[in-house]
Amino acid sequence: MKKAWIFLIVLLSTCVLAFSGGQQGGSAAADAKPVKLVGATMLPEGHVFERGLSYFAELVEKYYDGPVEIDIHHSGDLGQEKDFFEYMMQGVSVDFAVVSPDWMATWDKRVSFLGSPFIWRDLDHWNKGLKAGVFKPIEEELLNKTGVRILGYFGGGTRNLILKKRVETMDDLSTVLMRVPGAPIYIKVFESTGIKPTPLPYLEVYNAIKTGVIDGLENEASSMAQMKFYEVAPFVILSRHTITTRPICFSEKRLETLPPALRQAILKAGAEAAQWARDTESSEDNQFLKKLEDEGKITLVEFDNSEMIKKAYPVIEDFAKELGAEDILAKINSIN
Repeated sequence: MKKAWIFLIVLLSTCVLAFSGGQQGGSAAADAKPVKLVGATMLPEGHVFERGLSYFAELVEKYYDGPVEIDIHHSGDLGQEKDFFEYMMQGVSVDFAVVSPDWMATWDKRVSFLGSPFIWRDLDHWNKGLKAGVFKPIEEELLNKTGVRILGYFGGGTRNLILKKRVETMDDLSTVLMRVPGAPIYIKVFESTGIKPTPLPYLEVYNAIKTGVIDGLENEASSMAQMKFYEVAPFVILSRHTITTRPICFSEKRLETLPPALRQAILKAGAEAAQWARDTESSEDNQFLKKLEDEGKITLVEFDNSEMIKKAYPVIEDFAKELGAEDILAKINSIN
């Protein structure tokens, strides 16, 4: 009888300890601090880049079975894209962001090719090129040199000239003073077409057009609508000179500190969010143009870009040789 009581006491003690341990374990899991991630875009809330980053955040939370908090900053409240990229290199302040290739060219000049004018025939050619991984060598070199990983590509909008005055011929282009990104490829290419290119920070463009410093810019429809460039530059010259290509990047330093399951979720979510952003922007492109035209806010001007291409392409070929990107250009040209 005594042995039975001893056995019962030991059994009860074991159950109590097990229950207590389970409670403590459950409490520890519940009290685990969430991983905090910060994303940024220079463009305003509602722009497809901001929506794409928000969708990326949703997918990460969906694929990661753990606590994570993701803050998306927009409208340049954490700085400009140059700042985002440098933060990601250091592994501080910004963990992921949409960044123009021009800001990466300091570390690998070939990155300029990601957004080069006149290398894509049309949207279908661009989509096939991305699917074929034509920029893979650039991505790998950029990761090695900067510690910033490209998860995928946003973009998909066809870019046109957005000007405060109407132009219809190649001769007219010689009168245009136009904002371009600071990348040498943009400056040289547009110079070859007769346009006078002027590098300016993106957030200064609206006022620069309004005050007469420049005549306009080149951009896709979604940004024109969100930034209201049509208010100061209502003529959209359908030059169709390139397709917007904007990498979504992630800090490798930060990525390496995260749990393996979260890293996998980020890589998967990045590819899917990029595809969503491309599909969304390309599908909305013509809708934005039509809506603004119907509202009387813009005038669409047809433009034969064949002469622009003829003048620009030798510059692109020379630039590819200068950068050591002939193989990338050749691969782009080989895509049917």
